[in-house]
Amino acid sequence: MQKNKTNNGFYIFIILQGLVIAGLFSTAHKQKDYSEIENRTLTEIPAVSWSDVMNGTYQEQMESGLKDQSDLKTASVRASTVIDMLTMHYDKNGTYFNTKGDYVKKETDNDYTDKHLELNSKIIAKFADNTGKPVDLCLIPPKGSVHPEELPDFAPYLDDMKFREKVFKNAKDYDNLSLVSMENLLSSDKEAYFRTDHHYNAYGAYLASKDYLTSIGYPSNDYVVYVPQEVGDRFQGSLYKKVPIFTNSYDQMIIPTNVDHVKISYYYSGDGRLTQDKKSMSFYEPGYLLTKNKYNVYMGGNHGLAVIDNTDKKDGQVLFVIKDSFANSAAPYLINRFKRIVMVDLRYFSSSVSETVKKYDPDRIVFWYESLDFAQESRFPALLR
Repeated sequence: MQKNKTNNGFYIFIILQGLVIAGLFSTAHKQKDYSEIENRTLTEIPAVSWSDVMNGTYQEQMESGLKDQSDLKTASVRASTVIDMLTMHYDKNGTYFNTKGDYVKKETDNDYTDKHLELNSKIIAKFADNTGKPVDLCLIPPKGSVHPEELPDFAPYLDDMKFREKVFKNAKDYDNLSLVSMENLLSSDKEAYFRTDHHYNAYGAYLASKDYLTSIGYPSNDYVVYVPQEVGDRFQGSLYKKVPIFTNSYDQMIIPTNVDHVKISYYYSGDGRLTQDKKSMSFYEPGYLLTKNKYNVYMGGNHGLAVIDNTDKKDGQVLFVIKDSFANSAAPYLINRFKRIVMVDLRYFSSSVSETVKKYDPDRIVFWYESLDFAQESRFPALLR
């Protein structure tokens, strides 16, 4: 018994020494405030405060700081991912990945309920009745539905076809509510999504826009007409940050350069607060090409309200878009068919949507959401206020 106590004491001593050395090692270098690997803000090691020591908060902050500031952290994240690959586990941090460097956000049928999906559909049907406008549902299929070859073998994934059938069943009894077919995007034989991010790329955004315009009887230009060009440096997107494997897989931001001239007014910032009327003469904010969030090059990211005026058109229809981030990169392909596009993001918009619809008097309304985002959306009741 005494021998066991001695051994336990020795092990505890070794562990404590290791913690002390790790702490000194962590504090010896300049602290970092952001992790590019994890795409999040890091906890810094706090300054010593006697009151914080006495109430225990210092110890908690120190523990978090030591974990985040350790020089071994990045290496440990990469090593963990390598082990997963060697043991053929291709599911990590809500992300599927493969040895070729392809990433797919993990989305399954268990991530939504039929009851909530039906509720959202009924709310939108009621909203359509209240506004008296034709309402379209442009639901963007997730990457794994368009490129199933990039999923690990037997990986559970959202059945997009079954999902769309449920939405159609909920919407078919309403004359002014229609579900947009995504046949061009779903049948794409060309890469339509970023390899390392969950968004569709420029070509995918074009295909989704083409599907929508076709559904409402508008012709769509060929992709080459928009003169797509590569901008900025290669990058690795948000899914790569979650699973940083050693790979040569990169993405390239591409934007259509031959689009109608616009004037864009932003009324709400990304945090939902009313700002000064910000004007822009372009769909693109090139400063984001120098950041990790390169998708925000499209319209500077998400805003509560954006009004896009086509300065090349004196006449034409008005489109009202209620959306998530997937609509930002689609707008350049839609604008040449409308004199104005009004975009509302419910995450950052606190005013009345119904009153805003009355103000801009659109010819039609479209909900532009990634499928699972639509199924999980909890803000739709605000449409009826």
